[in-house]
Amino acid sequence: MIGIIGCGNMGGAILKGIIGSGYDPKDIYAYDHSKEKILNINSHVNICNNEKEVINKSKYIFLAVKPIAYDKLLNDIKDLVANDKVIISMAAGYDTEKIEEKLGNEAKVIRIMPNTPSLIGEGYTVVVLNENIDKVEGEYVINLLKSLGEVKIINESQINAYSAITGSGPAFAFLFIEAMADAAVLLGIPRKDAYEAAARMLIGSSKLLIETGKHPGELKDMVTSPAGTTIEGIRTLEEKGFRSAIIECVVNTYKKNLNIKDIR
Repeated sequence: MIGIIGCGNMGGAILKGIIGSGYDPKDIYAYDHSKEKILNINSHVNICNNEKEVINKSKYIFLAVKPIAYDKLLNDIKDLVANDKVIISMAAGYDTEKIEEKLGNEAKVIRIMPNTPSLIGEGYTVVVLNENIDKVEGEYVINLLKSLGEVKIINESQINAYSAITGSGPAFAFLFIEAMADAAVLLGIPRKDAYEAAARMLIGSSKLLIETGKHPGELKDMVTSPAGTTIEGIRTLEEKGFRSAIIECVVNTYKKNLNIKDIR
């Protein structure tokens, strides 16, 4: 049985993805302060009255609440989490060791970091398995997460760096698309067409990188003719500190992940 506590953007994406992969919604137990969020995804899911009911009726439990709510939630459920339960955390900055301190060293903990493209099955989820997770349990959860997109197992020491790229990255990509579209509008292209052109350019470029396996610099050079228009644009980006801005953006996001307790 699968349990989900919290059905906002990420919890809702996980619920939708799991059901979409063929899992019977009648075997899923979910709780959210707003029952409508669950009903809007699937009316056959078992809607629980509180977090404790989800824990009691499920083996694999996704904790899809905000990081600042984790302390209270773990304190509330700690006496109910038997050693056969698998707790799946997705809180930025809330590491496995901290969860084990709350639930006990024998707790089975999987830490994941999905991203918003999971909403349409195009996500990229990184996964950390603690030493108490056996092979069957790990494979089961990984197969569930594949319904959201790509899955990669990593060491926990890497998760904050991945979070800064894959977790926060969509926001940076959307900002880039918005800026490209603004320029297109300035040049006379209608807003709707500008968004589509910029977004499809980014999709196609990403697929080209992944499917060819070529270095991004090589692919950039394929577009860049001597004394041409593209190199003029690249020169402008370099003059404005484009690469440095991106690097600082990701590094500062990573640093904030290390101090997530400061978020309110």
